[in-house]
Amino acid sequence: MVLIPTPELVKLARQNAGLTQKEAAERFGYSLRAWQRKEEAGETGRSLSVGEYELLLLLAHQHPDLTLIKKN
Repeated sequence: MVLIPTPELVKLARQNAGLTQKEAAERFGYSLRAWQRKEEAGETGRSLSVGEYELLLLLAHQHPDLTLIKKN
């Protein structure tokens, strides 16, 4: 199943993962402004890759097929 990340879905997943925009930007290696563009609709918006979005869904415990398990 390919998950296509819209700006709205990226924002919702980030919020559900308990991350601020700054924290998400740091985790994924983006500047804060670059991350904000990923949550903006329109011509200036830049989407996450499918792999990045799947990781964000795992962090939010919302991936449709996989579960993230913390190591001991």
